[in-house]
Amino acid sequence: MMYTSNDKLPINKRNQRSIFLAGSMDHKQEGSWRDTISVEFRTYSIFDPTNNNHEHLTTKEMKQHINWELDGLQLSDMILLNFLPDALSPISLEELGMYVRSNKLIVICPQEFYKSNYVHTLCKKYNTPIFNNITEAKTLLKNSL
Repeated sequence: MMYTSNDKLPINKRNQRSIFLAGSMDHKQEGSWRDTISVEFRTYSIFDPTNNNHEHLTTKEMKQHINWELDGLQLSDMILLNFLPDALSPISLEELGMYVRSNKLIVICPQEFYKSNYVHTLCKKYNTPIFNNITEAKTLLKNSL
């Protein structure tokens, strides 16, 4: 089941495992990495914070969106954090810092990402799995759920 910030997060009564899709936004691109993961892992609860109207949210709506993201990150069993090569991803860098020690984070960070050295060093220090592409990361994600 797919949950977005427009949905109430589930209370996990059926022990269904969940994945939070963190990372660079690519909602304007066809063939989004988020769509790929959502299809491939459709038997799990997927928390996707993508909001195509993000830039037009009121202050109240933005606060609700941010709190939904924070709750979703905490509730999720696994967090797939994907840094795209051409993105700045300031919120994703913050999420990395928040969850690098959590043992539920899998990071994708290609060398082309402008802060890849920082991301790779941080992940190595805290033994957080990090990959250069999503294909490699999906195998670990499957084995972790």
